[in-house]
Formats: sequence, C-alpha cells, structure tokens
Amino acid sequence: MLTTVAFRVHKMPEMEAFYAEAFGLQFRTVETGPFRSRFGELGRLTLKLVPIRSEVDFEGFPVHQLGFEVDDVDAVIAAATRHGGRVQDAPQRTEGRLYAAIRDPDGNTIELYGRR
Repeated sequence: MLTTVAFRVHKMPEMEAFYAEAFGLQFRTVETGPFRSRFGELGRLTLKLVPIRSEVDFEGFPVHQLGFEVDDVDAVIAAATRHGGRVQDAPQRTEGRLYAAIRDPDGNTIELYGRR
C-alpha cells in the first residue's frame, strides 16, 4: 500500500496553499535532515513537501520519493537488488515498526515500512 509521496518543491508557500485549499491537507513542520519539510495527511497517505536544493545531485538527492507499507521488507529489498537497485538505508526498527529505504534502478528513493 502506498503510504507516502515526497515532492521536492521550489515554491513551498504556494505548494502548501494549493494542497491545503484543493484537498484539505493540514501541514506540520518536520525536520528532514538539513531541511524543514511540511507533511500533510490525506487519509492514510502522507504528502511530504521537501525544499529542493539549488543544485541537483540525483544520486544523493532524488527528485521524488514514494513510501510503501509492505508485508515483507526483505523481499522488496531483494527484488530491488536483483533488478539493479540498491539499499540506501538498511532495515531498522523505528517507532515500533521496520523501516528501510532502497533506490530503484533509476536511483529514485523508495521508503519501505513493515506493516503495523
């Protein structure tokens, strides 16, 4: 099940205003590494608005990011590596659930969350 989508944005106030007005999202500030991101909930989906850097480093900084809740985190990691992807963040327990991040064959980050 898709649970998160992260957009790297240039116009944070405008993006937040649009998604709030059009879809009723209420955003909160979340520190994501060196950034102050804005997260909004839409049902079971979290929309993450993350500031984009002025310089793009695709390998270190993908443009968009998906997050999936899955039955078997290790199986998804194995599929990614079989098809040219790689592990970005090894599986770890975070807030009582298993979390990992992989890169797909094109280098996009995909966050994986074990089912609750």
